[in-house]
Amino acid sequence: MLVDYHIHSNFSSDSESSILDIVTMCKMKGIKSFIITDHIEVTSTLYACGLDINEYRKQMEKFSIPVGAEIGWDGTKPIDVEVSKFDYVLFSHHVVDEPIDDKSYISYLERLNELMREFSNFHALAHLDFPRRYHKEHKPFSLDTYDLIKEILNYVIENGKFLEVNTQSIPTYGEPNPSIEILKIYKELGGKALTLGSDAHKVEHIGRGIKEGIEILKDLGYNYIMVLNIGWEMVKI
Repeated sequence: MLVDYHIHSNFSSDSESSILDIVTMCKMKGIKSFIITDHIEVTSTLYACGLDINEYRKQMEKFSIPVGAEIGWDGTKPIDVEVSKFDYVLFSHHVVDEPIDDKSYISYLERLNELMREFSNFHALAHLDFPRRYHKEHKPFSLDTYDLIKEILNYVIENGKFLEVNTQSIPTYGEPNPSIEILKIYKELGGKALTLGSDAHKVEHIGRGIKEGIEILKDLGYNYIMVLNIGWEMVKI
């Protein structure tokens, strides 16, 4: 079953894709279940953006698709988002210190570990090793980060959250965010709840890496992903 639970439309400032074009492309690609997750970025240091939530909901309801959002937070401003208006909430942290190296990886994880606990009202943790995308060699997170990563993953598991497998990076360096090694740790800790998303900002990128991501999960011994129908359920891959 092909799904894509991380797609951006022109309700995000970094996408020009219309809702209609996204719906059409998903049908063309055989993606049976998808959620558009436009940005709500609560920050004072990055581009700040939000949604006209009522208009956003109207557009999703017009096409009978769930209402999703990607909430990014840098921790510098109070976060006050009506999450009850969304069927699916991804939580993100997009601040990466320069230079991008092992030290900045650790500071990123420390902030993420703190912020997700402060916000807490989300379904899935997005692209856990996000800074790796911007490392000049896409260097994976080292063993020195694994204790922090385990803290984060244990919080996800113990609080009934999902871990997103973000497939945007697969065409670039052959692994999703989070990496195969981190997905192994999640499984060892007892993690099972996973969602899949392409992080597409252009319609042609919808579904990018999803098939490869499913094969990676199967190779790691995962058999199910989370799918939203009437409610959330585990569906065999």
